[in-house]
Amino acid sequence: MRLWRIICIGAAMPRMAYDDAHIIILTGKDKARFLDGLSSNKIDFQDNQVISTCILSNKAKILGQLHLFNLNEMLVGITITDDFVKLVDYLNMKILGQDVGINDVTKLNYVDLIFDEEISNVEISSKDGCTIVTIEGKYQFEMYSTKLERRPCNTNLEAFNEWRIKHIIPWYGFEISSKKNPYQCGLNSQVHENKGCFTGQEILTRMRTRGKGIYRLTCMENDSLKPDEASTHGKEKSLVLMRDQ
Repeated sequence: MRLWRIICIGAAMPRMAYDDAHIIILTGKDKARFLDGLSSNKIDFQDNQVISTCILSNKAKILGQLHLFNLNEMLVGITITDDFVKLVDYLNMKILGQDVGINDVTKLNYVDLIFDEEISNVEISSKDGCTIVTIEGKYQFEMYSTKLERRPCNTNLEAFNEWRIKHIIPWYGFEISSKKNPYQCGLNSQVHENKGCFTGQEILTRMRTRGKGIYRLTCMENDSLKPDEASTHGKEKSLVLMRDQ
């Protein structure tokens, strides 16, 4: 079940308490190389950069989506998944003697989701005790200690989905699931086509080479949709995953 807590206040930038997010911290000199071998995207950070990627199974199914960034020599991952325990167990199993430590700090932090037409393009910043992480210049996660007072929220899932539909953004529980690979749920941009070997790469490369099974996420008017065609339903428009090749 998706958990969205709402507290209504006056007009402000749309903010939701996003309790489905988990936060993991990776330490050790091998942490980036370790994740690169399990990730669909290339884990090679530039200064103040956020990298969004998927951790994949041997069959290229999505075990979890991570938004990664460096913070004080640690690698922090805002993690969204159907089964967080399964994901962490999988990551720990893959360490195999590498200098990598994985810690779950979810209970120590609040995570809020902010979306607006004028989101800052600065990928990582800090303000009033919050770490602010901007995803693809479209929305933000704010992380802050549970020792602080929870910030009031002023919107709901319906409003967020309408915003996602407008900006064609896939989301866990709607387009994204553990039954799909990135090419089946609109996460094509999170697959790096030229990186070295990673778990699930062979299947994704074969799909891309043969031009089969790849989907694109698109926005369509509701009156043009077939029954059960939409992945996210809106008031007038909806998101639809359409076979691209």
